[in-house]
Amino acid sequence: MSAPSNRDDPAPAYWLRRGMPADFGALHALACEPAVYRYLADNRPPERAVVEPWLDVPPEDRAAGLGTWLLLGPSGELDGAVLLLRDAAPRTAELVYLLHPRAWGQGLATRMSWTVMARAFAAGEVHTVIAGADVPNVAAIAVMQRLGMRFLRDVPYPLGAGVQYCRAVDDPQPSPLP
Repeated sequence: MSAPSNRDDPAPAYWLRRGMPADFGALHALACEPAVYRYLADNRPPERAVVEPWLDVPPEDRAAGLGTWLLLGPSGELDGAVLLLRDAAPRTAELVYLLHPRAWGQGLATRMSWTVMARAFAAGEVHTVIAGADVPNVAAIAVMQRLGMRFLRDVPYPLGAGVQYCRAVDDPQPSPLP
């Protein structure tokens, strides 16, 4: 017999924390999930050498709110990650998000990305955030749009057409806020 449900029960707790080198195994395992690497790594599990730099963030970037943030699920498992890494353009960072399929459909990619972007904007060193997606990855594009990002340009990716979106620190807030 199952326990009665209580609609007043709080939603499962998720939290973000900075990634550390000791998190490499869990982060690499997440990136190697087939549904995750489908678009993230051109439909191939990423090599260790691709993921290792995600956790090696210089102190000045950490102070600016940049780096890799991990989304821990209700039982402490790694359910997602947000990378906000310095871009070649001045005062610009690139946003990348990964979410385990068990956590899809809850708005977590939007909320964790918003949290990390807002922190970097508040630190004052980042003025623009860009993100990209393969055109068929409509879920990733929807996240960028919910973040209040605007279309920047079409880009070619190894598996086909892609798009980039951007958000500047002084752009209007999305409504509703993530």
